Amino acid sequence: MMRTASKADHKDPFSGRAADSTAISSTNVLVVQHCAALSGSTFSGHLIARGMREAGWQVDVAFGFDGPCRVRYDEIGCRTHVVPHKNGLRAKRWDRSLRCIAAERRRAREFERLIRQVKPDVVYVNSIVSLAAAVAAKRVGVPCVWHIRELFDDVGGEMKIPALGGRPLVRRFLKHYSDRRVAISKAVVENILGNDQNVRIVPNAVAREFFEFDLSPADARAALGLSTDGLLVGVPGTLRPMKGHPFFLKAAARVAAVNPDCRFAITGDGTEAYRQELLNETAQLGLADRVDWLGTIEDMPAFYRACDLMCIPSVAEPFGRTAIEAFACGTPVVASAVGGLKETIDRGRSGLLVEYGDVDGLADAINKLIADEPFRNRLSVAAKEYAEAKFTASSYQAAINSIVFQTLNRSTT
Repeated sequence: MMRTASKADHKDPFSGRAADSTAISSTNVLVVQHCAALSGSTFSGHLIARGMREAGWQVDVAFGFDGPCRVRYDEIGCRTHVVPHKNGLRAKRWDRSLRCIAAERRRAREFERLIRQVKPDVVYVNSIVSLAAAVAAKRVGVPCVWHIRELFDDVGGEMKIPALGGRPLVRRFLKHYSDRRVAISKAVVENILGNDQNVRIVPNAVAREFFEFDLSPADARAALGLSTDGLLVGVPGTLRPMKGHPFFLKAAARVAAVNPDCRFAITGDGTEAYRQELLNETAQLGLADRVDWLGTIEDMPAFYRACDLMCIPSVAEPFGRTAIEAFACGTPVVASAVGGLKETIDRGRSGLLVEYGDVDGLADAINKLIADEPFRNRLSVAAKEYAEAKFTASSYQAAINSIVFQTLNRSTT
């Protein structure tokens, strides 16, 4: 449902631009969030929804499947729904990719029903995965903002470039089925969107509680059941091949050889096959008694505080949310120089970057931070200041709300 009110000489409260005077506090938005699990995309979606709710907007959220994070959206006053859909870019072969896309176009009928039921002014699709929602918005005639936060597999990402039509087909699809695109980094724009004149880069943000977390490192370790002795190197995130765990484990073996009191803690869950592969690698490297596998951690600020330094050894990374979360908690970061991490981390100031696959380089960077406590402390302070300046939730939410507001305003003129 598009508004028909006339445009008045009012300002967008988020950007200061001229806007429709009727659309400030009466906006209804349908946010489409594929994942309801404890993941970066879900946390970003929650920040987006919370910012809209704080602006006085009605927010419905549609998840591709149910999960533990759904209740977090309920708690901030969103109306939540489950509309099953999958990833239309999950296959590479032309025949399978066409079947995937065709299946999502069929699933768009469920989104059409939901759109007609909740009558949003704007549909906000918070992942390239949710093709069905964007198709439905186009069919019903509701403006759509599409937030892209993934990478293609040609740079190590998890989205498949379809053999038939390739990247140009995906780009045409994104432009046709959305009124505005948002990307989380230049890396995503270059890899997914290309020369798109209607895209805005809005870096991810950190929730306020990360900055305000004040548990001591010793208490944080105790809360997570971790040893309070020696230094602790953490690896945050989920157990997925893109996260580069084998690269880290090889470097960890070299770190352990010269730092007998150092331990390693790895968060996240994944497939049983990948987890077993990592356990086998850990045993072969002689690290079985030095690595704690923590599974999914809900209290991630406690994990960041428990660790003396954080390692993000990703093969590819559209942005690097865990890096800025660690910054906010005052934990130094060593990361792969890939994708969005090269934009997120100010090398030598907010963290250290190492070329992916350079095992010696990664081990040396970790050893440097272990051995040089003053440098580690300086990096910690600078990283937190950097996060405060660039990655706050309030600035993120204002940027997203402004994009939605402008999209709605254009649709009424």
